Amino acid sequence: MTRTAFFFFFLAAIADPAQAQERLRVVTTTTDLRSLSKIVGAEQVIVSSLVPSDQRVDEYQPRLQDVSILKGARVIVRAGSGIDPWFDKLLARAAEKNGRSGIERGEPGHLDASLAVAKSDPLAVSAGFARTRRGSREGSSPHYWLDPKSADAITAQIVETFSQADPANKKYYENNREQFLLRLNAKIREWDAQLVQLQGQPLIAFHDDWEFFARRFGLNFVDFIATRDRAPPRRGKMAALEKLIPEKGVKLIVTETNQPERHAQRLAARTNIKVVELAGSVGALPNTDDYISMFDVNVRALVSAFDKK
Repeated sequence: MTRTAFFFFFLAAIADPAQAQERLRVVTTTTDLRSLSKIVGAEQVIVSSLVPSDQRVDEYQPRLQDVSILKGARVIVRAGSGIDPWFDKLLARAAEKNGRSGIERGEPGHLDASLAVAKSDPLAVSAGFARTRRGSREGSSPHYWLDPKSADAITAQIVETFSQADPANKKYYENNREQFLLRLNAKIREWDAQLVQLQGQPLIAFHDDWEFFARRFGLNFVDFIATRDRAPPRRGKMAALEKLIPEKGVKLIVTETNQPERHAQRLAARTNIKVVELAGSVGALPNTDDYISMFDVNVRALVSAFDKK
């Protein structure tokens, strides 16, 4: 084929996508799930996420353009019905505008990642988490993806769902997951060794999003500045923390990029301890563009802050 002929073939493929190889269209609610979906699907998928990395998934307000993002999707990967409850209404609106496409709840293209994790660890993760947002404020932390080991169960379900939608590439998806898990498991051993000096050390966090991360690496969060409903801490709570910090020997306060800084900074200044900011989602901080790099950055930040305490 001459260069000229190839050029016109390329233009035709753009004009008529059916002439080009069709890739699986995937939409996720979070950047973490987008990263894991892209790891499994690689060149055979096009993945979009709805919630920006600097926003909390439970507080996200869907935009008008989100309905258009869902158009043509053959698979959706959501964080969980108790974590992204707004997503059901968005799916309903998308079905009204775009027609039903097999990504609605109960359909083969609808993947709830929390259910995948619940199968492997039913005591740590409640499949529904909470029936309402009010209920989630006092229940178990829903941020299961901050335990890197959860990616094992999540990617297994992603492979199964992708393979149902695109059976011709099943082996490709399986191989991608296998290579990812080899790298991830090696990294978990590395992170565990790096964090050994922090194991059991008393820490404070803005709130308890880090429960799963702490359980995986043996970290000890003795208290939290705010409750999960995002209400600012009461004056009495801050006074109690000022007393608790020297009593327990706390050296670090853990915050996230989407949390107000003033409370943690004020508490740190009054007690002469450090604040370390971590990425709660892929992309929330520089150099956290994929799932593994997010943990790399967070572990380095914790170790560095602890060494300089």
